[in-house]
Amino acid sequence: MTQTVFCSGFAGPEALFPGLSGRTRFVAPFLDGDEAFVVGRLMDGGDVLAGWSTGAHIILKHAAALFPRYGRVVLLAPFLRFADCYPARAVRAMAAGMKADPAAAIAAFWQNCAVDAPPAYDPAWTGALTAGLDYLLASEAAAPDVAAGHVTVVSGAADRIVRASAVEKVLAALPGAAHSVHPGGHWPRPELLQGLLWS
Repeated sequence: MTQTVFCSGFAGPEALFPGLSGRTRFVAPFLDGDEAFVVGRLMDGGDVLAGWSTGAHIILKHAAALFPRYGRVVLLAPFLRFADCYPARAVRAMAAGMKADPAAAIAAFWQNCAVDAPPAYDPAWTGALTAGLDYLLASEAAAPDVAAGHVTVVSGAADRIVRASAVEKVLAALPGAAHSVHPGGHWPRPELLQGLLWS
């Protein structure tokens, strides 16, 4: 069986991805731990490393250490800086929304992601996700000096979170990487993940 590791994105619990449970080693930034914790979970290596959005960003930040540990790397809706995707004022507005009504703020985010059937919001997530917004305002990945011929960058034609220009910057930083565009939005649908990770 293919050993697959999936690094999720902001507000990306495993329940957001039907079909992944039991088929991947799953880690969710902020919900499971900070960047150092996440990277530690990814260092064991395997056949396929996949990252979505913030997860893809974290993988890019540590590409020199992570890319050689996997046979294939799949980066879904990746970005070098979240500011390339979303204006800082919008992130700060979301942070204010998290203080006022975190469940509504995350519901609106999942709607922008084009999630089909979002899970229930867990109030225990609030502190971690608020810290995650601060992380997104500050974090930046440099162009990695590492072979990327086994990397596929995946973007959604209808993505309302990560803009095409942000994906182009990632591709420019990864010479040799392949690029695949699907017709959907920011959230990778189960059938898309099936085709990318196990076909």
